[in-house]
Amino acid sequence: MQTPSRVRARQQKLARIRLVARAQLAYERLRDLAWRAGAQAASDPAIQAARRHLAALNLSLALLTLQAD
Repeated sequence: MQTPSRVRARQQKLARIRLVARAQLAYERLRDLAWRAGAQAASDPAIQAARRHLAALNLSLALLTLQAD
């Protein structure tokens, strides 16, 4: 049986992996939306929302990186 600290460490590692995956998906979504929008990409509300979502995920990743140090 695993100790509670090992279980917690494993859960934290899985949470970090999920966050990285979410950031990757958000980037791919933004890239696809921008490609489809073409010249109107800057003014498209869906692209603006996708950029904000990606920025929030990137900030979360940065904070996790700082905590690891």
